[in-house]
Amino acid sequence: FLPEGDVIGSMQKVYILAQADAVLAVRGPTYLGPTLYGALNGSNLSGFDDLLSKLIPAVLHSMSTLDSFAPEVVAEANARLDLRRADIVIAGWSRARGRGEIHKLDTSAEEWRLEPQGDGFIMPGENPALMERLQAHGWNLSDERQDEQRLLELVHHQCAVDDFLPNGARFPTAGAFAQHTVISPQ
Repeated sequence: FLPEGDVIGSMQKVYILAQADAVLAVRGPTYLGPTLYGALNGSNLSGFDDLLSKLIPAVLHSMSTLDSFAPEVVAEANARLDLRRADIVIAGWSRARGRGEIHKLDTSAEEWRLEPQGDGFIMPGENPALMERLQAHGWNLSDERQDEQRLLELVHHQCAVDDFLPNGARFPTAGAFAQHTVISPQ
């Protein structure tokens, strides 16, 4: 966003993994989504069931890219946002089980594992670091069922707070995304 509030760019939050009959959604540091998408596309996925076995190693590989940046820049960015904290949701068609499935990985958990989910919702209240950041700027999102006006105010608030990327770039970012995805055997 520009200081006047004009949008100067956008990026996707849901990535299609057609070769795996799946989609991937990431909530977390900006670098993680595209990096993870690239790692998974390069891993020769043969289907959703294969994705389930390769996701955690691909996330670890993606997070290791932080090691290529100057340590002081990563430390400064990490002071604002835990660069190794993300919620990753995958949805796809399991050929082995003959059904659509949704799984979530929370990288803040002591032991990483994919947890089956009933839906693919990712809400702000599920991320303690994000909640702390918003509350530090006067926001209380204890009720996740916000009305439209309140959510628009939140997006404008996010526009006023600079984010740090591991490469040292600083600019305001705002996360707001909704998508309905249908998974079928085709």
